[in-house]
Amino acid sequence: MVRLRSLIASGPAVFDYLLAGIFGITFIPTQFLQGTFLVFYSLFIFVLTLFMKPRRNYTSIPLALLVLWSFIMIFVHNKINVVPNSIINYYFNVSIMFEGFIYILAGVMLFRSVVMYSKRPNFIFSLLPLSLFPLLKQGIYTGSMTTGAALIVSVIIFLFLNREKWMAILLSIASVTMMCLMWPWVQMKFHCRPIVWIELLRQISENPFIGKGFNHTVQPDNMIWVRTPGADYGWIWAHNDYLNLASCLGAIVLFFLAWFIIETIRRIGNTVYLIPFLTIVIASCFQITMFMPDKSAICIVVAAICIKQTYKGDV
Repeated sequence: MVRLRSLIASGPAVFDYLLAGIFGITFIPTQFLQGTFLVFYSLFIFVLTLFMKPRRNYTSIPLALLVLWSFIMIFVHNKINVVPNSIINYYFNVSIMFEGFIYILAGVMLFRSVVMYSKRPNFIFSLLPLSLFPLLKQGIYTGSMTTGAALIVSVIIFLFLNREKWMAILLSIASVTMMCLMWPWVQMKFHCRPIVWIELLRQISENPFIGKGFNHTVQPDNMIWVRTPGADYGWIWAHNDYLNLASCLGAIVLFFLAWFIIETIRRIGNTVYLIPFLTIVIASCFQITMFMPDKSAICIVVAAICIKQTYKGDV
């Protein structure tokens, strides 16, 4: 036991090498298997931390409230009648809600483990381009521009905050010019977003306090059925993580998420690590990010490293 503890705690950061294994999720073929991998690998990382002393202290009230609220919702949402007047309904609904809760719990566990126990995350960053290759390939195939646009906006904000106004203005002009040149494509890709947001807001208004639950039997994951006057859109990806989660758990989670984002921005400050964190925050407004296991795993680790790298006073 002592040898195992000393091995994990010693340099060159064995824990960080094992943590980098989470990036293998992008090479797993199906979303179900990716979700299973994310949950169990997060548990594996958490078990490793039981052998270690934390290198820094980290607490987050909004994250704790988010996990606690999603846990309570397991026992609140039991509305689906799979078999009329049968006890099977109760267990079926609990299992569906537990699946949503366990993803949130695993993500928070992974995030906290990285912040508190990672030592030298440079190795993790060096593997990031390799792990992003499958996602980049998918993005090129679909013509997605959300992450790139979020990155540019984050850089502009960072430049303004650090008083590099002329650089920020030049980058803004170049970005707007590029958007104008690609306007038909931008318009086509963005066209469904407002429709999705209206539908998600409608779902939130129908169940503002407790939401509708994480899933409903055969409903496709991360998709919503949208109908607008004069046009039948059918199933569309729920392109807004914040509204999507609020439709599942109630509007109160928007408060938790806003609190966490503001808290983290204050921790990171005007450092270069603000750029990747803001990129994740902005991209989540316009596409499915944290609801996809492969994307969420990368975002969780990167966001946690941003806090770790700007943390003052390691133990």
